[in-house]
Amino acid sequence: MQHARLAMTLLAASYLGTTSACVSNAIRTNTDSGSRLGDVVITSDQIDAQHASNAWDLLRQMVPRYTYVEDRSGRAVSIHGHRGRSSIALASSEAPLVIVDGARLAALDILQQMPKDAIDRIELRGSSRGTSTEGTNASAGVIYIHTRSGS
Repeated sequence: MQHARLAMTLLAASYLGTTSACVSNAIRTNTDSGSRLGDVVITSDQIDAQHASNAWDLLRQMVPRYTYVEDRSGRAVSIHGHRGRSSIALASSEAPLVIVDGARLAALDILQQMPKDAIDRIELRGSSRGTSTEGTNASAGVIYIHTRSGS
């Protein structure tokens, strides 16, 4: 009985060790920005390689995990996450938070006015890490945009 407990303890310790290593490596640079597993960091080199004129177009090209909605005049209106048929969606739970240099955006049309060259990096956090850092309003994830000037 003692040997079985010791074996289970060692197994649990080795599992927790690999889990913590996986968690510490969760933020990674990934060119597949459509990946739903883990968080994604889009670097300045990846941003510079894109043929987008503003932050809205850049997100549309590099982050296909969301649907980007514009009104008839082409003004950015909303961003929605993709959910499966069996998902339960609450009001505004489909829209990720968009945070630029620490400030939450109320209107997404600001992204159409932000030139691509002003962006240093973009961090995408999934729903579980988004809610742990930004609260329950981030159940569809968080898009952090860090500008080069930082203001």
